[in-house]
Amino acid sequence: MGDSLFAIVMLLALVVLILIFAVIALARQIGILHTRLAPAGALMTTAGPKVGQKAPELALVDIKGMPMTIGGPTKKPTLIMFVSPTCPICKDLVPMAVSMAKSEKLELVFGSDGGQTAKHEDYIKRMKIEDYPYIVSMDLGMKYEVGKLPYAVLLDDKGVLRSKGLVNSREHLESLVNAMQSGYESVQDYLVKEEHIFEEAVISKTPVIGQQAVIGEKA
Repeated sequence: MGDSLFAIVMLLALVVLILIFAVIALARQIGILHTRLAPAGALMTTAGPKVGQKAPELALVDIKGMPMTIGGPTKKPTLIMFVSPTCPICKDLVPMAVSMAKSEKLELVFGSDGGQTAKHEDYIKRMKIEDYPYIVSMDLGMKYEVGKLPYAVLLDDKGVLRSKGLVNSREHLESLVNAMQSGYESVQDYLVKEEHIFEEAVISKTPVIGQQAVIGEKA
């Protein structure tokens, strides 16, 4: 009788062990699927100032000749939107950036890397962004190592770089704000770390099968 009970316990322990590994494998696949299907945030690049560090303070002049400083403490977080009159995607992103800046209470600054002033002035009128600072500066783009457009950078009110990346939708723009509010560098960073935490939680709850078998044997 004792041997039969021990065999049954060991068989059940083996079945439980197989089920546990199956659950872990399934959880991992669900996590991978979740990452692939989750909303894609702004594509963060490794070039330029690092997220979490103080952004460089730059004394610049906007297209109207008004001096202004980018970086350092401000009353509100600052969204720097890098655009160009020749960028077709930027035409759709500019109104989205304006709308989001209002809803999220952000300071909005537009930056471009050069070209004829008249083209920028015409662009400002067409996009109806006369009320926002527009800086034409090679130095601004070089400091953040902007390689492609449209590109956005979000600084908090202390002048710390909280998020950055290539953007081509409102969803991407909102991911910059979400990253700042959550403390993660990006949506991708959030998904990867949350998946890792979930896997650790699953593993930590795995019972010790050997101990269960011993208990069953003693019983």
